Amino acid sequence: LYDSDEGNAHATASRALAGIKTLSSVDQRLAKVIPLVDEATIQIREAARELSRYLETLDIDPARQELVERRLAAIEELSRKHRVPASELAGRLQILEKQLAELDSADNDLNALKKQQAEALEVYRKLASQLSASRQTAARALSKDVTARMQILGMAGGGFLIDVNPANEPAAHGVDAVEFRVKTNPGQPPRPLAKVASGGELSRLSLAVQVACSAKDARCMVFDEVDSGVGGAVAEIVGRELKSIGFSGQALCVTHLPQVASQGHHQLRVTKLTDGKTTRTTITDLTYDERIEEIARMLGGKEITGKAREHAREMLQMAGSPDQKARSGAGGKRKA
Repeated sequence: LYDSDEGNAHATASRALAGIKTLSSVDQRLAKVIPLVDEATIQIREAARELSRYLETLDIDPARQELVERRLAAIEELSRKHRVPASELAGRLQILEKQLAELDSADNDLNALKKQQAEALEVYRKLASQLSASRQTAARALSKDVTARMQILGMAGGGFLIDVNPANEPAAHGVDAVEFRVKTNPGQPPRPLAKVASGGELSRLSLAVQVACSAKDARCMVFDEVDSGVGGAVAEIVGRELKSIGFSGQALCVTHLPQVASQGHHQLRVTKLTDGKTTRTTITDLTYDERIEEIARMLGGKEITGKAREHAREMLQMAGSPDQKARSGAGGKRKA
């Protein structure tokens, strides 16, 4: 107010008073302002003296003052760093403390998860080892069974081998890499199935595998043209193998071969009809006589001869199909 630099309040008021006095000589209307400014100047001087006397009565601790100033400077720095007003620094501190606690908790959670992972991996390895041993046993048995059935299906000297080797990476199905290998002729080394077998051979191999597996899981099995690519005596053998499934379960086979159709305990004829606008499928459960006609058609083509019918009857008799004349009226049609 009074004792500092030239810009203090008392000096400013004094300069204003001098200026007004000078201007009042030009404009008398300012004369009435002079006493007011003069009084203000006096009041400022008196106030400054009172404050000075008050300060003299205070016992100021320089060390305490320095500490307070440092704290104020630190508060200002933190306010700039976190871009919040000084009044909000306490709230900001609470947020940061909470985040730090969460990070500490995350470290603990991570350690717990690592422990669980190690325990789960140990269980996985134990179960995978058991599964691998079971696979090795099953692979040997299935390889032997399928190889034997290959001989029956006209693949004499052929062999089927299931390789069970360690996989590159553990997976949901275990630690094994399973590969089917086959040899279709004697004297050949087993090679990957996809690189060796022809279409007909694949059909017979598929049948051999499915028949071998069906013995342990006798349910209804569907074979869609599993006899593709075969014919003659081999087709008859395929039919017998399919028929063998029917002794322990049920086999539904889609076929165009009379040798296979004649082996079935029942025969259904599927016919597709259309009137140009809609198409419908008719399924007919054939009687014994109808089976003779259908197999004869499959044997002889469009024109059915007496010899074809006789051959069809012989095929049914050789297959052991019962004479179904007693149920000749039991045939029926179904539409799909």
